[in-house]
Parts: sequence; C-alpha cells; structure tokens
Amino acid sequence: MRKGIAAAGCAAFIATTAAACGTAGNLSAGAKVQQALDRLGEQKAAALSVGFDGGEQQIWSALKGEDGFTQEDAKLLAGLDVSLSMSATKPLKDIKGNDAASVALRVSLGQGKDLVEVRSLAGKKTYLRVDLRQFMSIAEDLGTKQDKSDMKEFQQFLDAADGLPSSYKSVKDALGGKWVSVDLKAFEEFSKSMAKDSPAGSPLPDTSALDAKTQARITKALREALENNAKFADAGSKDGADHVKVTVPAGKTADALAKALEPVADQLPDGFSPADLEKVPDKDVTLDVAVKDGALSGITLDLDQFDTGDEIHGALPLTVGFASDAGTVAAPAGATPLNPQDVMGAVMQLMMGGMDA
Repeated sequence: MRKGIAAAGCAAFIATTAAACGTAGNLSAGAKVQQALDRLGEQKAAALSVGFDGGEQQIWSALKGEDGFTQEDAKLLAGLDVSLSMSATKPLKDIKGNDAASVALRVSLGQGKDLVEVRSLAGKKTYLRVDLRQFMSIAEDLGTKQDKSDMKEFQQFLDAADGLPSSYKSVKDALGGKWVSVDLKAFEEFSKSMAKDSPAGSPLPDTSALDAKTQARITKALREALENNAKFADAGSKDGADHVKVTVPAGKTADALAKALEPVADQLPDGFSPADLEKVPDKDVTLDVAVKDGALSGITLDLDQFDTGDEIHGALPLTVGFASDAGTVAAPAGATPLNPQDVMGAVMQLMMGGMDA
C-alpha cells in the first residue's frame, strides 16, 4: 500500500503540472487556470501546504486492512501537514537554475507539533530544528519491536547528551529541538577530509544541483508531454472559489516523462529513478483546481484514482493549498551556529562517558 501511495505521489505531480500546461486552444476553464498560474509566477513569494482532506475516520475507512495500516496511522495522516515557502528578490517565474531564492520547509502534526523545519536563505545559510523526541514518540507508537528497541537506545543517547559540557551548547540545542544554523559546505568539506584516506571517498551523496540547461530540458519535455493532452471543464463555484476539473492521461504522460529523464537519470535525487514512473496507472486522472479572486487557491486530487486493486476503499482526497499572502522567508531568531567539529567532539565525549560539566 505504501508503494502504491508513493506511485500516487508521482502521478499527483504529473497531474498537478498538467494544470500549468494549457494551450491557447483550451476553453475558458483552461484559460482561468492558466491566468491563475501566471499570477502565481508573478509573485516574489509563494507558500503551499499539503495535507489529506477529511478526518481520521475517512482516512481509516479508505485504507484499513492494507499492509498493517492501523487507526494510529490514520490519526497520524489526518494531522500531517507539510508546507513549503519560497521568496526571492524578483518574480518567481524569472528565477533560473542558478538564481538564489530562499526556501522554507516545515512538517508538522498540527498546531504546536512541528516535527522538522528547514530554512535556506538564498543559498547562503541554512537553519534547522528537529523535534527528535516527538519523532521517537511516533516510532514508539507505530514502529516494530526492533524499532522500539532502537528508539530506547537513542533515548538513552539523548538523555546522556543533556549532560554535555556547556561548550557543546550548539549540539545540545540541535538535539533539544532548538534552532541551529548550519554551513552545509563546511559539513561536506569536513566529511570529505575525514574520508580522504578511504577508498570509498566522502560518505555524503552528491548534492550538486541540476544545471540550468538540464532543468530546461526536463521542463520542456514535461510540457510537451502534457500540453496536448490536458482537458479542462468548469465545475461550478464553492466557498467563493471557481472550480475547474482537469483531466490528464497519467500513464501516457508518465511514459513520456520517463523517456525524457533517462539521459539525466544519474543527476536525479537518490531514491528516485525514471523507472518509478512506470508504476503510474495507465488511466485518466482528474483533479480539482480552485481559483479564488483570480489566484490559485488549491488543487485537490483523489488518490483512490490510482488504486489498481482493492487497496483504497473509498475517496482519499489530497489537497495542495496555495496562500495568496505569503511573506518573505527569513532567518529564525536565536539560532546557534553548529559546526562539524562540535558534533564530532560531542560524539567522542559521549563515547568516552565524560559528562562532567
């Protein structure tokens, strides 16, 4: 079931992008969506959030009985909220491959339950905070017996870290869920220097970004795959927003995209391969696009459309919401600089059992 959801995510990306690929020949419904997307690109800041519609009971009814899915899983998914923000000094549509933009990512389980938040300011500095104890609590509720055993050991590690000397304040802050600032280049260089005598080289993955030419190639291929296939239809109004139904042949589009990505497969993020797109069902996929006051306000996709067997038992809508009043991504207050030497020193201190303050 989880593999099916991952495939649905790929298809959701394809279907969502289809909304941006209408041509001049589309009906007024398509023009309405295109204008809303154009307006989004004209902004210097944008924010979106991703989450499941409906409550715990609807999610449980749709997924119960599959791959060990539990009521606790349903509760977790019902509260899960992922948000992404971006801001720049010029309109987002004008940002090219090497342009600097500030980005923020937050994953939470509801009000006051942030799990992780990352902010990258124009490629210069990165800020991070992670609630490790909450992650451990989730693992304890949902994990296997081995997972729970591993979490118990990690809990002991966190408890021991509380006793580190004050000179390791940055490490203690990081482990304690407080904001820290990180120089990613310094960590990468440190890791490489530690591994320079090892045949394996640096343990860090290649984090080089796709160059502008490659990005343009991928974007062009995706647009060409979708441009002549997406169909638009008015779906009425609700809660002050105009709704448009967008239909796209997901399987056909996924195949075209997979072929376009093959030449750059080795540059894609670890864990993703063009072959993953083969899991997208060969069927039409429909999504609902909401446009409010001329601006894009939401895109909803029912994951039940991707069920090729009997894994999803009813509607399971996933919504991407867009904020029209997004602010600039800014640095958090009070972040402690974290450097690799501090991390290494703290680990050695813990290994030796030296907890004297």
